[in-house]
Amino acid sequence: MQFRRFPILIVIVIVTVLLVVAFVNQRGRRVDERTYALAGQVQSITPDRQEAMVKHAEIKGLMPAMTMPYRFKTKSELDALKPGDLIDGTLVIVSNDAYLTDVKKTGEAPIEKPPAEALVTSETLDKAKQLLRPGDTVPDGDFVDQSGRKFTLSALRGSTVVLTFIYTRCPLPNFCPLMSKNFAELEQRLSKEFPNKYQLLSISMDPDFDRPEVLKEYAARYGADPKDWSFAAGDAGSLNFVAGLVGLYFQKENGLISHDLRTALIGPDGRLVQLWKSNVWTPYEVQRSVRETLTGHADVASR
Repeated sequence: MQFRRFPILIVIVIVTVLLVVAFVNQRGRRVDERTYALAGQVQSITPDRQEAMVKHAEIKGLMPAMTMPYRFKTKSELDALKPGDLIDGTLVIVSNDAYLTDVKKTGEAPIEKPPAEALVTSETLDKAKQLLRPGDTVPDGDFVDQSGRKFTLSALRGSTVVLTFIYTRCPLPNFCPLMSKNFAELEQRLSKEFPNKYQLLSISMDPDFDRPEVLKEYAARYGADPKDWSFAAGDAGSLNFVAGLVGLYFQKENGLISHDLRTALIGPDGRLVQLWKSNVWTPYEVQRSVRETLTGHADVASR
């Protein structure tokens, strides 16, 4: 009987090996990996996050010409560049990440000013004198949520608020989709530990397109409970004002929006507690910060 089972075990092993081979192609790339040729110009560099703001031409099959911050897979490739350099490289996209690799300098040119349709640009942020610091009171703003309900930021006082910025058409998985995925996990964590004591708020950077019905469909995609997690849009004035307070860069380009990321933790008293300036935070990290805010002391819980 054991002898008869032996060939079956061999078949199982062979099938497993074939599945592994199918998951990784002959170049060592994952099956869910997509690659695109990118040509553009470096606008600015953020060494501590190993990323650069790149103004690039249309990426066929993915997005129109845009200006976006991209993480470099290899630090040495980023270290060899400076603002104004022209580059060619490969944009790699997997399920929850995107990065540049095989980047080469092809020349250099003066950096052009942002287009007239820009909203909050790096230039206006440099001139801003009202960026919020931890402990500052977050000013009010008027918004409309996914149910068409009007509300103000001050109406959320009494709850700890985690606020981020997204737009529903964002094409890069490690930008808005990652923020929404992290918020979905954060909602599950906080609803168990602090029910009725928190609010998640995702503010759209694309209010002309992200109307309440669009935001409602997007919220359903992430299983958001409207009691705890609101998706909202406001007029250009409210959006620019709140975005400027936290230093969020975003501008319209060819129908989409180039942007960086900001996620803010606001205490029940309406004061800024913490600001994350990239996508490297985890739901566990924010949960811990919410816990410290609500309890008044650090209390590291198990994951």
